[in-house]
Amino acid sequence: MIKQLYKRLNPFEIFLILSLLLVLLITLLIYIDKKSSEKLNFYVFKTQEKSILRLITAMEEELANLNLLLNRTIQDETNISKITDKLIIISNNKTILKNFSEQYEIHESFFQKSEDIFIDNIADVDYLGLYIKRDDKIYIAFSNLEKIISENLFSENIFITYKSDRIVYASEYKDFFNKVKDVKSKSQFSIISNEEKFAITSASFYRDYKIFIYAPFKYYYTGFTDKDVKIGLSAFILGTIILVLLFLIKNSINRFIYEKEKFEKLFQLEHEKFQRIVESIEEGVALIDRNYNLIWANSYLIRKIPGIKSGLCFLEITGKGSKCEFCMFEKVFEQKSSFSISTTNFLKESKGHFEVVWAPLFDEKGEVTACVELIRDISKIKDLEAQLIQSEKLSALGLLAGGVAHEINNPLVGILNISQLLARRFDKNSKEMQMLNVIIEAGKETKNIVQNLLDYARQGIEKHEEFDIRESIEFATKIFGSRLKAKKITLENRLSQQIKVKASKGKIHQVFLNLMSNAIDAITDNGVITIDSLEKDGIKTIIFKDNGTGIKPEHIDKIFDPFFTTKDIGKGTGLGLAVISGIIHDIGWDIKVYSKFGEGTEFHIIINQ
Repeated sequence: MIKQLYKRLNPFEIFLILSLLLVLLITLLIYIDKKSSEKLNFYVFKTQEKSILRLITAMEEELANLNLLLNRTIQDETNISKITDKLIIISNNKTILKNFSEQYEIHESFFQKSEDIFIDNIADVDYLGLYIKRDDKIYIAFSNLEKIISENLFSENIFITYKSDRIVYASEYKDFFNKVKDVKSKSQFSIISNEEKFAITSASFYRDYKIFIYAPFKYYYTGFTDKDVKIGLSAFILGTIILVLLFLIKNSINRFIYEKEKFEKLFQLEHEKFQRIVESIEEGVALIDRNYNLIWANSYLIRKIPGIKSGLCFLEITGKGSKCEFCMFEKVFEQKSSFSISTTNFLKESKGHFEVVWAPLFDEKGEVTACVELIRDISKIKDLEAQLIQSEKLSALGLLAGGVAHEINNPLVGILNISQLLARRFDKNSKEMQMLNVIIEAGKETKNIVQNLLDYARQGIEKHEEFDIRESIEFATKIFGSRLKAKKITLENRLSQQIKVKASKGKIHQVFLNLMSNAIDAITDNGVITIDSLEKDGIKTIIFKDNGTGIKPEHIDKIFDPFFTTKDIGKGTGLGLAVISGIIHDIGWDIKVYSKFGEGTEFHIIINQ
């Protein structure tokens, strides 16, 4: 393509194009050279600026040390022999103490101010000094200025002026000193002396002093040129190419860092989203590796198992010393599928029914790397199932009780009728009559029990009638008579007078049946159940009291909640007190509980009639 273009152009056109390219190249090189010089000048002055600031800081620190030294000497002049820095004490224009042998002439300016600094020479050594005037004495301390300069400046030279008209120190004399010492407008500038270009930076120091540092520009040039040779144009071009390459590399690195940070942020957001989702689940989630080590657990498990940490899963979660006999962990890794079981008391700090699910966690190759264990508390579901079964049992029991009562009631009527007919044939005081009276009384008692059974079986039918509440208590006593005797529980029924109420007799029977059952369960052996009443402002209250285990304070507000029970699984449904509360409030009454854990419980049934 280039050859074809070359053939089409005449010599004049080729010359014109080459000339234009040459002009463009020269312009580019001049621009590069100018920009490079500006960058280098900026670098030189920036370097000098750092050097002069470092030197001033060091001199200020040394003056602070001298000030501290003089103040200590003012307080105690006896320790002057132990001080290594040069020190003089003058009184009435005479030197009274001096810790060095060299001669030193006191300046008249020391008597004009109470405190000031100075730069002076002692035995061909330049010192930075400070004096303090106290009463009729002048205390003067010196610090080696040349040492301070050598420790803080490297390739630069220095000279210091006082009130811009007198040079008080110079590391090396130059012809241009007198030209630059009066410069006030610029702090950084350049000057040519003896065909050599110098960079100069100045700064004020402590009132009337001004510090100048200077060095030839060539001392700052490094890289492709020697210090004694000026930087050439080719070096600038090569440097520019390197700078461009470095710029491109820097951009690539920045792009990589940007992309990396962007993906890290996205990953962090997704991780936080996943974390929030998992933490909001009211189920236990744990991550377990191939060696049964617990890697991670969500907040649900942390709340349920205080102190859970990384370790063997069966030890941290279940509290067992070896893996569970029903564990499906190995099958998850072998078959690469999920498994689940239902068990009881799975968590070491919790009791109840749990469903445990094991699910595999795959890597990018489809291999199982860990197992996710999901632990779901299904105690409430199991309780509901148990309550449903219990409800069905109670329903069947009610039907059975009604059927049995009817079957017993028929022959019982015959026994009572025949006994009453026979009673007419015997004398009232005869032995036969006494025996018949026992049969009749027993029959009537049995008839009452049968009637109570019928009332209990028909409690779904709302039939309010007036009756003595003592009948319900006596019914509950007869039903639980064998349990009272078995646990040697004394029943104290202090209801001596009738307490007439109007309500469903079957439901009131159920109230006292449930209260009696709970009281018997709460008493271990040889306990006492007391039933009493009181009346205040025309309102009667039945007090049902036992001296059993009592109720814990943290449970007292929950005992009337449906399905709440502190009994072991299978021994309590959690419905007894909830049913009592429902019955009592349906008929407009009220019930209150008072309990002290370890001493007993009182239920107050307030009859609002």
